Amino acid sequence: MSDLVSVSLISPRIVRVRIGEPRYPSLAVIKGEEEESGGPIVSIDEDAVHARFNEEEINAYYSVSGDETIIRSELRPFDRVYGLGEKALPLNRKRYRVTMWNTDAYGYRLGSDPLYVSIPFFIILRNGNAIGHFIDSPARMVMDMGQENLNEIKIRIQDSAVDHYIIYGPSIKDVIKGYHELTGKPFLPPKWALGNQQSRYSYYPDSTLLAVVERYKSRGLPLSAIYLDIHYMDGYKIFTWNKERFPDPSGFVAKLHEAGIKVVTIIDPGVKASPTYDVFRSGVNGNYFCLRSNGDLYTSHVWPGLCVFPDFAKSDVRNWWSSLIAEFVKDGIDGIWLDMNEPAGFDSENHTVDDENLIHVMNGVEVPHHKLHNAYALLEAEATYEGLLRARPGKRPFILSRAGYAGIHRYAAIWTGDNTSNWEHLRLQIPMLLGLSLSGVPMVGADVGGFAKNTRQGHFELDAELLVRWYESAIFFPFLRNHTSIDSPDQEPWAWGSAYEELIKKLLIIRESLMPYIYSLAWASHEFGEPIIRPLIYEFQDDDNTHSIDDEFMLGPFILLTPALDKGIKERYAYLPRGRWLDLRRSIEVDGGKMVSIDTPMGDPPILVRNGGIVPTLNGGLRILIYPGQSSAFAIYDDDGESLQTRPRKLFVRQVLDGPKIEITLEGEEWHDQVVLWVYTGGKPRQALINGSATEHLIRDKFTEVRATPNSTIELMI
Repeated sequence: MSDLVSVSLISPRIVRVRIGEPRYPSLAVIKGEEEESGGPIVSIDEDAVHARFNEEEINAYYSVSGDETIIRSELRPFDRVYGLGEKALPLNRKRYRVTMWNTDAYGYRLGSDPLYVSIPFFIILRNGNAIGHFIDSPARMVMDMGQENLNEIKIRIQDSAVDHYIIYGPSIKDVIKGYHELTGKPFLPPKWALGNQQSRYSYYPDSTLLAVVERYKSRGLPLSAIYLDIHYMDGYKIFTWNKERFPDPSGFVAKLHEAGIKVVTIIDPGVKASPTYDVFRSGVNGNYFCLRSNGDLYTSHVWPGLCVFPDFAKSDVRNWWSSLIAEFVKDGIDGIWLDMNEPAGFDSENHTVDDENLIHVMNGVEVPHHKLHNAYALLEAEATYEGLLRARPGKRPFILSRAGYAGIHRYAAIWTGDNTSNWEHLRLQIPMLLGLSLSGVPMVGADVGGFAKNTRQGHFELDAELLVRWYESAIFFPFLRNHTSIDSPDQEPWAWGSAYEELIKKLLIIRESLMPYIYSLAWASHEFGEPIIRPLIYEFQDDDNTHSIDDEFMLGPFILLTPALDKGIKERYAYLPRGRWLDLRRSIEVDGGKMVSIDTPMGDPPILVRNGGIVPTLNGGLRILIYPGQSSAFAIYDDDGESLQTRPRKLFVRQVLDGPKIEITLEGEEWHDQVVLWVYTGGKPRQALINGSATEHLIRDKFTEVRATPNSTIELMI
């Protein structure tokens, strides 16, 4: 066994244990070994690796039998487990057994497994320290977090060549930073992709979509993008248009652009097997499709009928796909929505391709599908990203993907697939999105209002109350899109009348007002790998009351959301972490470190700002909300919102409350615009100074408004 295991130091906080010899370079990891000083003390026994980081020792045990690898590690009584990618489970995933196998999971429920995205990365919180484990294999994998044996983590991988990375914190923030050091930083979305988006399966013909956009515009409802599901295609064939429904695609897209709306079209991997279809002929001539072990084309039925599937493991296939994407988006398409890319096939169990005779070719080596399955969507997303770059060099691509593997964050946003229109799913989306965020995928969201029928009752449960409540949570998710199924009732903002529409409009305006904050968080995510939405434990790791909370979440470091998640409620209990919090709706300060009752009227979600909070908002121009407290800082990013190699201008805002004095500094060499500071002072300050000189200021309720330019120091005496 010792001959099969090798240990490398990737960085002072990252150890790689290699089992067997890899047949091809990792598809997830982009960082190689480096000459590093320091690091853990590592010892190797016959079948075990022991790594000591400071006072924390991690022990892992390895065995290989045939084509299966088993990894075991200890699980202590008070450990907690986070991550594991997209799982319909509570935030703390201890005592659960999960499978990594990307699956078409229509109408999934709490506990359904597996789902669409497989990221075999998890974080253990032990004795206040965080330790990450990344099992780098896109093969089928079963990960037991102490269900079979209370004291053991047991991982079975259907492959004999596996890399196990151990990442030491000690904070969860440090572990996620280490994970992104390995797998790369998240892609930077264009600014429009953070706006409100509208979709359904399916809007057609073109006049219907134009009418929906006109309704949004005439009602003053914010909208940034519209989505086209499969009915825009000719017979569901990818890279085609149905010329009866969309007779002039480029003209149609141009009209939407004139209205300020971006266009995103769905693309599936299945290519209709038809000799009259040019994409099929091109793929056959280039030997670009997946084969069976006997050399026949692999086929399965999908929406167009009998389909073949590109073998994205081949570099020439990815290049071919990129060229198809680049040509297709010349009509002005702004983004690509990758669906059915687990990959899905209707002839297989769970509508998911799973055939022992299906092979891929990676770097000239034949690889059985079960060893690459989870990476299929990642490779498709990579090729799609390159295609969008070809079509628009220098512009940021936008891709929304249903499936993925570790590394998908480099190319695409993820949504939680075919969720269900019911209250259970409203509640479930939060731990699912937080789990993805802790698994290195920051650009995440869920279909607002739910997509599918209730699979137990066979009907849609969506009503006006549920839709409004869904928006109350979703306006704080990074990716915000209303989407529903072909047979569902309408669920656009106006579907239940003007009173509810007005509530949703106010919620969407809140989203728009927070855009400087959300966009800055997206930039920080791209630069540093930080999640955009976060479980409370991410910010308050030392507060054990936060360790299992998954019906609340943080937007960045400063905003706490405690949404209403149950039918008919007018208030809810929520835990506020230690410190002081500002209820923005009421301009009331609340003490944390305890459970509190929070009123939850429809359309008016609780928004609590952390003591020391700095939140840039839009209110005419840039207005920076500051809730003075312990020393804090925030970088505000601004640019054209679409250039890829842009150097954003940054405004660094720092504040500290020192007794009765609030001191705020603004630093930004390239930021010349005047900004408005909106500082919670509880009343009229005794004095307001800019760079030591008295300045004009306004009192609005309990806030003091001061106008200042960058490279200034503002002092308020309260």
